[in-house]
Amino acid sequence: MEISNYSVQSNYLIEDTINVLENFCIEFNRYALIYFQFFKYIFVIVLFGCGILTLLKARGIYFKTRAFPSEKNEIKIDLLTKPRLIVGTSFIVAGSGILFNYLTYFLIWILDPIPDRLFFNFIDIFDFDPYAINRISDITLAIYPHEKTIYYIIAMISFVNTVHVILSIWYYYFEIKNPRKIVFNTFKYVPGAIIFGFTTFMPLML
Repeated sequence: MEISNYSVQSNYLIEDTINVLENFCIEFNRYALIYFQFFKYIFVIVLFGCGILTLLKARGIYFKTRAFPSEKNEIKIDLLTKPRLIVGTSFIVAGSGILFNYLTYFLIWILDPIPDRLFFNFIDIFDFDPYAINRISDITLAIYPHEKTIYYIIAMISFVNTVHVILSIWYYYFEIKNPRKIVFNTFKYVPGAIIFGFTTFMPLML
């Protein structure tokens, strides 16, 4: 009789634990939606800031070299100013594209053939239910709250790695004195972006 009572209590304990975890996943999913909406605008501000700083730097180089005209300074304008103008303008265009969603749609389409999001392939190695894997890898197919939670966590990691890769590109034009650090950061975050995907988070920012 005691064994039977203990078994019943254990079943209740398991059910209660599952309910608590599912409720936690529901609240986390709500937080994740707010997270991506907030960080969409923060990301846009960062892109605009990088673009404006790059253009201001190019403007400073231009006026500095014009103040002391020489053939050497003309070469310096070509080597430093024009690439900065291109990079600065590109970041501002990218910021507006993320803000108004047209660049997000374009990136999802153009980056889709890239063999990334390898994390889901690693999960598939363990012979889990293929339908469950599909529900985790595609949030539109998710049924249970924990399936969405797994996708949101992967999307957050994807977002962090992708942002670091983009900022590493920008730092190439500002941290010339320390290229080793830039190369290290690039090799650090590009593998993460490949494993968790460059576009995993993008649908959540639309």
